[in-house]
Amino acid sequence: MGNAQAASWPWSSSEPSKTAVPTTPSSAPPTVPVEPPPPPPPQSATIQSTPPSIPVAAEPMAPSTSDAKATGKGIGLGTFEELHKPCKDIALMPFDGIKFTVNKGLSSHFQVQHSVTLNNEKSSYKFGSTFVGSKQPSPTEAYPVMVGEMSNEGDLQAQFIHQIFSPVKLKCIAQTSGSKFQSLQIGADIQLKDASISMVTADPNLLEGTGMLVVHYLQAITPKLAMGSELLFQRAKHRQQAMITLAGRYQTKDWQLAATLGMAGLHTSFYRKANENVQVGVEMEASLKTMESVMTLAYQFDLPKMNLLFKGMMTSEWTVGSSLEKKLLPLPITLQLTGSYNIKKDKVSCGIGAVLG
Repeated sequence: MGNAQAASWPWSSSEPSKTAVPTTPSSAPPTVPVEPPPPPPPQSATIQSTPPSIPVAAEPMAPSTSDAKATGKGIGLGTFEELHKPCKDIALMPFDGIKFTVNKGLSSHFQVQHSVTLNNEKSSYKFGSTFVGSKQPSPTEAYPVMVGEMSNEGDLQAQFIHQIFSPVKLKCIAQTSGSKFQSLQIGADIQLKDASISMVTADPNLLEGTGMLVVHYLQAITPKLAMGSELLFQRAKHRQQAMITLAGRYQTKDWQLAATLGMAGLHTSFYRKANENVQVGVEMEASLKTMESVMTLAYQFDLPKMNLLFKGMMTSEWTVGSSLEKKLLPLPITLQLTGSYNIKKDKVSCGIGAVLG
């Protein structure tokens, strides 16, 4: 993505995955009931299968793509960071070893989570909490949102999101490692009638004049076509640099094509929704610095009558993988099975997990 060499903050969306870049991973946001119900049953817990290791995952759900095409306005346009989001949503996230997660809703606004991971490399325990406020600009959004997670090693990740008024949404992410402060990111998303603007500053130091500033702009040319750009400026003690990335996206009801091209590389994606149960995505990420590229094919089968979700992937690095997620109704338990195999390295990775709540 257009700022690979600059930093490792998760805010950009135009650099190959091998390089640490600012990205905003996408995962399932917390579900917030329209009317405060009594304490939710275990199966209504907000984070079902992915712990809030990456705080951005708890952001309220964005308006659907169909809404964007129906209105043609910026509220459905999304942001620059979400150009490749459909492919990211169906991407396989394999894990190795045993993972057990317990979600407990303490009220209609507050939930806690316990997560234990056991494997040969590193075992860990994480405690997370999520608070969602009562301000609801839409049935799928509620503010403010506060997410925090701490590991058994004392590493803390926290995020705060709040929509002050309709067009403006503020974000803040902080990370610590033990007793040391790791990073701080402060940003804002502004939704206009047919455009969106995002601004993020990372690790600002006013005394030394160092830090990073990222500005995103996405403009709806037509209800189906959007184009935008990213400007990154980083200043250190003895050097400074700026990078620019251009992007475009064409989307219809059932498919979309997106591409970002910057000084560091090219990122393209194609997403197709075959029917209500089958989705397919292809991504290609190429780095101009290393002159290497990676292509990934991902697919997802959803069988709601069987409470079954299947995902698979194939990459140009000779890796194949799949995962199966089965809800064991009427019990509030979700079983997870995942496996991947790298043909070139002859390496196998398998994982089994369970989510209670």
